Amino acid sequence: MPKQPRNDTEKKTAATKGKKQPVKARKKADAKPPAEAENAAETGKRGAKSQYANKVLPYLADIERYARCMVTEGDICKFYKVGKTQWAQYKKDYPELTETLLRAREAGKADLLDNAYRVAVGYYYEETHTTTVIIDGKPHTKTYVDRKYAKPDAGMIQFLLINRFSGEFARDPQAIELRKKALELAKEGKLPDGWEGI
Repeated sequence: MPKQPRNDTEKKTAATKGKKQPVKARKKADAKPPAEAENAAETGKRGAKSQYANKVLPYLADIERYARCMVTEGDICKFYKVGKTQWAQYKKDYPELTETLLRAREAGKADLLDNAYRVAVGYYYEETHTTTVIIDGKPHTKTYVDRKYAKPDAGMIQFLLINRFSGEFARDPQAIELRKKALELAKEGKLPDGWEGI
C-alpha cells in the first residue's frame, strides 16, 4: 500500500510538486494552521510565559495569610522577588490574586475591629504558670491556670465611639456639619474661589 500524506498541506504540496505555484498559493501554504492562529490570537502575547505560575500561584494561601496580618503588598513583592509593576499586572491579569488580597484585607479588618471592641468592653484571659516543687527530695512540676480580667480601655471606647458614631460622639459636631455642607457644594460646583475647606 502506498504511503498517504498526513494532512492537507502535504497533499497540496505532493499534488503540485511538479507545477510552479503562484505567489499567493505559496504564502497560504506557509501560513500558520488555523488552530495555531486562534491560539496566538487568544493569548495576544509573544515571548516567554509569565512567572505568575512559579512565583505567586503556589503561594496564594501564604500571601492571603500575610495580607490578613496587614503585611503591605510592597513587602510581599520583595519577599517573593516580584517587581511592583509586574505585581500590578498580575492583579489585572489574574482575578484570583485580586480576590485573595481583598478577602484577606476584609478578614484582617474584621479581626482588628473585633479585638478593638473586646479591648473596649473588657475581657477574660488565662495565664498558665509552671512551678517546680520538691517533695521528698524529688522535683515535681505543677502547672496551674490563672484566670484574669482585663478592664475596659477608656481610650479604645473613645476611639470607637468617635470613629464609628461620629454624628453623635464627635468632638466638634459643628465642624462635621460644615464639612457635609462643603461636600454638597463641591458636588454642585458652587464653592467660592479660594475656599480651602475645613
